[in-house]
Amino acid sequence: MRVFDLTYGNGFRCLHHLDVAKILRRQREAREQPLSSPERTGPTTISSRPSWQLDQSPDDQLVSMTTDEASEAGESILGLYYALRPNEGGSRTTSGGGRKPAFLQTDDTIVRDLLEKAPMLLVATPGCLVQVNAHSYEVASYIDFQDPLPSESFIEETEKCISLSGSFAFAQAEDIRQVWCLAGSIFQKTVNVLKIQHPSCIPSKSKPLTNQFSETLRISDDGAGDVVIKEQIDSGTDTDAEITVLSSTPLLVNSPLKSELVPKTKETTPPKKGKLWPPAGAKKSSATDSQPLTFKTKIKSSGYTDAPRMNMFSPVTSKSRGGSAGSRRSSSSSSTSANRTLTKEYPMDAQYPTNMKVKLNVVEQPIPINCIAFSDDGQNLAVALSNKSSQVFKMPLTGKGTAFTGHNGVVNTVSWSHSNQWLLTSSADKTARLWHKTQTEPVLTIDNINNNFTMDKEGPKAVDKNNPPFTKEIKHCRFYYVDKFILLTNGNTMYMYKYHLDDKPKDDIKRYQTKNRYKLVKSLQMDRAQQITALSSVNGFHSYIVLCAGSNKSIEVFDMNKAQSVRVVPDVHTRPVHTICQNEGSTYVSHSPNAYDLFLTAAPTDGIKLWDLRTNRCVRRYDGHMNRVHSCGLAFSPCAKYIATGSEDRTAYIFDIRAGTYVHRLTGHTDVVSDVKFHPLYPELVTASMDGKIRLYSDR
Repeated sequence: MRVFDLTYGNGFRCLHHLDVAKILRRQREAREQPLSSPERTGPTTISSRPSWQLDQSPDDQLVSMTTDEASEAGESILGLYYALRPNEGGSRTTSGGGRKPAFLQTDDTIVRDLLEKAPMLLVATPGCLVQVNAHSYEVASYIDFQDPLPSESFIEETEKCISLSGSFAFAQAEDIRQVWCLAGSIFQKTVNVLKIQHPSCIPSKSKPLTNQFSETLRISDDGAGDVVIKEQIDSGTDTDAEITVLSSTPLLVNSPLKSELVPKTKETTPPKKGKLWPPAGAKKSSATDSQPLTFKTKIKSSGYTDAPRMNMFSPVTSKSRGGSAGSRRSSSSSSTSANRTLTKEYPMDAQYPTNMKVKLNVVEQPIPINCIAFSDDGQNLAVALSNKSSQVFKMPLTGKGTAFTGHNGVVNTVSWSHSNQWLLTSSADKTARLWHKTQTEPVLTIDNINNNFTMDKEGPKAVDKNNPPFTKEIKHCRFYYVDKFILLTNGNTMYMYKYHLDDKPKDDIKRYQTKNRYKLVKSLQMDRAQQITALSSVNGFHSYIVLCAGSNKSIEVFDMNKAQSVRVVPDVHTRPVHTICQNEGSTYVSHSPNAYDLFLTAAPTDGIKLWDLRTNRCVRRYDGHMNRVHSCGLAFSPCAKYIATGSEDRTAYIFDIRAGTYVHRLTGHTDVVSDVKFHPLYPELVTASMDGKIRLYSDR
């Protein structure tokens, strides 16, 4: 089944391809797996040989025969119907009875449009009926006609099976929450009348929509032999607490988020008065050569110092401490400009950027760009390159950037601190480095798992078994909890570190004697994944939630206040997720609390999905771009109205968050668009490509 865009000017392109036969096979396998799994005992054999070359046991042959000789109902699509979404009855009022003040009111129209009940697409086959969410193309319910269904009929039997159907007809009932369906039988002279309820009208908080594909059905008889199928309401209670990004619970007593790294200070004891030289116990030497030379009386001058001395040369060694009047003037002007910028707001009614303003080559030779990141104030742009370096550009994009070299491998990601002063990079050389934006040398290097307390010890460094180095490359790094912690991913483990930076002014010699330290606070693993493929967390405000995507196609939600996994969403995409993007907004805009629970995921060949963290379900799906191999970036606009993504067809796409198709294509790139980022203050978009070029687009 294919879904096309009929909007004028879009070329009637195909938006999504839904393999109904694959959905039916998955449902049948899920139903047969619980029956066959308890009988299987012993280890599982994993082989690279094809299935027809493997030696099958009699039990395996029986299972395969049962699967092959299953219902021959067929997988042809006999009917389609688009069921309108039910109306949200009642008026929307604030939860407190009173009206909020003007400064606390936020426009949550976009969030309400995204989270409202979606229309359903009914797909009928000879042996089953499938309800598909028309926004996310996820299976909402699955009805198998060959299963015995409970019936409330007083004439016929208590359980009834519907025979294979050859034709279908649909109609929306007077109650828009229900759909009437006529199913004509092939082998019997009967027509079954089905009354199907919209899945979203049934409260099922205890089970997420993505994992609940089948509902309990009820068959009733209207007295004339008409069979009515309805979905029963699950009476189970929800025992799990709601998971949100903006948590209202306080920190636990033993929460790892309370941890801090306080450096130890050496206590200097003043010398005792009256203490003679040499100290007690030392051997006295009779030789005069070993005695100190002292003058008991004042030496008269020879007259050479009568004239005042002249300083022929006086180098400025404390330039960073004091500074000249010009530097003080520039620093004061920069601080006033920063304060002036903080008073601005992002234009919420601005259009998406379409006009290219700046085109810049980051390096002279074509070098792939892996990641780009804006600072929270929007005054700096960091770029991670494959030539073992990263660069920082000042906004607006003019001239060359400042290069930060020190890694011995490809720089995978870059991340800015909330204070806009520190830059964090991760690399394939199994290290992560922390930089100050004005210094080209790293101030902190994270290369061991536990800490770096022994880095200043003299002599050859021995491998500490209790503090081993990282064995794999560090894929992702982020500041967390408003710059209090650092998050890293290595293999299938996520590490959270506390750190201390010695920001006292130093001269050219003491700056090599670093006192910057880090220490491991907590490490959490994705047990069922071999590698963490994506990491996302919020640093602009205090949040307990961290999202990790694994190589097993799942997403795991960690609550760092409890230091444990609180939710696992399996089979998010058909392939492992390469990017997770949360709706953080920006420093210059605010949203309703529900808007921060939205996040995006992307995987090769499976498009983009928009998820709601509270309900644990996919609410939208976006297709139209090309993503087969590379990791193309994702970005929310600060106004949360648009989504930008890269593509392998040398184009960047901009989607309307409330629609399933793109609204504009940014062409002109000469290679794969690897990452995209919106400016936090202005309606501008920066795109990065695999040939080492960045482009700036604006709405004007």
